[in-house]
Amino acid sequence: MHHTSFDDLLELASASSTGDKCRRLGENMLRSTQASAIGLMAVSAEDGSHREMLNLEYPPETARHHTTARYTRHCDALKFVFRRPETLHCWEDIPRFRESYEAQSVYGPAGFRNGTSIVLQSPAGLDVALLHVSVRDPLIDAETKAALVAARPVLTEWAVTLARFDAARLSAREGQVLALIRDGLSNAQIAEELVLAPRTVTTHVESILRKLSASNRTEAAVLAERCGLLRSSTEERPGHGRNVGRK
Repeated sequence: MHHTSFDDLLELASASSTGDKCRRLGENMLRSTQASAIGLMAVSAEDGSHREMLNLEYPPETARHHTTARYTRHCDALKFVFRRPETLHCWEDIPRFRESYEAQSVYGPAGFRNGTSIVLQSPAGLDVALLHVSVRDPLIDAETKAALVAARPVLTEWAVTLARFDAARLSAREGQVLALIRDGLSNAQIAEELVLAPRTVTTHVESILRKLSASNRTEAAVLAERCGLLRSSTEERPGHGRNVGRK
């Protein structure tokens, strides 16, 4: 059975209102604060691997390092950051970071002289993303730190929603049903639209709510709408686009 991949989700989510908002927020920070590069990495709940959600001005080799096992599994500085998720840590706050491989061989050659990595957590306290910000100055000023703290909730919302859909692993058919729920169709109308038995639609809806941990249809529809993880079902009819999950 086909399930929507993380890359498929990210492709659509990045073009959504929330994804656009996060990108605009990052671009504004690059213009108005010390930040010289910003990266947002999704943290997999399954294996702890990191996957890029957003990269603004990190060189390709630096961005790639953020996904390597050497960094995500074996970097002492990163372990230090994850043990203190509520705190904003700059280089000087992490023991011996300036002598580390990352500072000397990754960030330094790219022209960065300080930076911070901030853990983004779900309401349940699960690590869902990691925000990287690097600067070309020796110290990060208070204004930049305040901007990062202010940006945290918006970036967290995007990461939490993407993680929620990624973990749900909706089937292709469930993706179609959720698109129609978002469009306001009743179960009977969905059955007619997809040529399914009403009981089959009910089963799909129950599965969607369970997988997304949504209490009702409205919550599931709002969740899909908020981050644009599904395109309108009207786009999927003849001559239009496709829904998440349909190939």
